[in-house]
Amino acid sequence: RYLRGRAGPRETELAERARFWGRIGAVGLLALAALGGGQAIARRRRQRRTVGDVMVREVVTIAPTATLVAAAQLMRDANVGMLPIVEHGRLRGVVTDRDLVVRAIVRAVDPEVTPVRYFESESPIVAEPGWDVREALQIMRRCRIGRLPVVDAEGGVVGLVTLSSLALRSPEGGETLEASKEVARRTERAHVQ
Repeated sequence: RYLRGRAGPRETELAERARFWGRIGAVGLLALAALGGGQAIARRRRQRRTVGDVMVREVVTIAPTATLVAAAQLMRDANVGMLPIVEHGRLRGVVTDRDLVVRAIVRAVDPEVTPVRYFESESPIVAEPGWDVREALQIMRRCRIGRLPVVDAEGGVVGLVTLSSLALRSPEGGETLEASKEVARRTERAHVQ
């Protein structure tokens, strides 16, 4: 109903309330739209996470001529269990803490002078930054390894993807757990033998 002339106090109060609740409703709708949009973006990101999204970028590497002692000290200082061996800017192999103990020390070599290249794992299994996270998880699970160097098209090391980095940075929690179980099974078998 339209009123002509001046509105009374009651009509003015009702009009103010209507404007107030109208503004609240508009703000609420905008907030819901923003939340819905944010959720859609998060869903899209979860659907296609790449190795480049979750990899550790600060990778400690070692030269093939470095000694076993130097490798062990570097692993200790950097708190890592695997070092990519890089020669001329390209990944040559990897050496793990397990290589140092199981392969080198058992052979009674002198760790002060023996280069890591004699105990490297050649032709390491690697990932590429553009891979889907699930691809890396499948390889880690199938090969029962917990770490993958990430290389670019020229073979240079650009990162490292580990089960822990996947667990912390990826929505693939169940698959990461399964891959961890496979790696643990490999470790259990190694202890039994």
